[in-house]
Amino acid sequence: MTISTAVLLPGLDGTGELFRPFVEAAPRGIETAVVDYPTSEASIEILERRAREKLATRCIVIAESFSGPIGVRLAADARVQALVLCNSFVSSPACSLLRHLTLAPLFAIPIPRFMLRLLLLGRQASPTLVENTRRAIRRVPATVIARRVRQVLQTDERETVRALEKPVLYLRGRSDHLVSERSWRDLQAVRPDAQIARIEGPHMLLQVSPHECWEAIVGFTNGIRGGLTPA
Repeated sequence: MTISTAVLLPGLDGTGELFRPFVEAAPRGIETAVVDYPTSEASIEILERRAREKLATRCIVIAESFSGPIGVRLAADARVQALVLCNSFVSSPACSLLRHLTLAPLFAIPIPRFMLRLLLLGRQASPTLVENTRRAIRRVPATVIARRVRQVLQTDERETVRALEKPVLYLRGRSDHLVSERSWRDLQAVRPDAQIARIEGPHMLLQVSPHECWEAIVGFTNGIRGGLTPA
């Protein structure tokens, strides 16, 4: 199986801007297609249609956090050869914190840097990454982010992923304080064949540990009858 393109689905901000470290770390010859969701939209169906525009023949989908359910839906497309979920979920993560983050006014308040480090980036994140993350989040209206969180709490794509006849890899940050181990167990329950790679890093694993993530992805795809092949 020859795979030359990785389609990247972003987290809750949906801007795609924060993928730069991961894109820059891509193995030579591997093309990346970054999905940038409309900042005015929260509907999973609309975001799915936007992401589908980026699919290419014999690609893999790499879905970060919020985009996991969208990635599962896209992976049913015949052009997609494999699915990678990064600190994500196929059903509501039921995180107690998220239940309190469905009110738009909460997202209108600038997120303190220490909170970004605690929940998303880890203590060792560079000041540049912290500022880029704050800027990306501010691009999206608070009302839209709140609606996206509500979508997360209602999602359930377990039957979709169960029926998916594609290999699945789960990238799990050992220091992820936002999405719990339960999300991996939920996936494992419906897809016992799914693989997991545990990597040192926080919730935003692709940004903080891009080389380690690519190493895990390439190792995974190399086991798919031909692997990830440069374009």
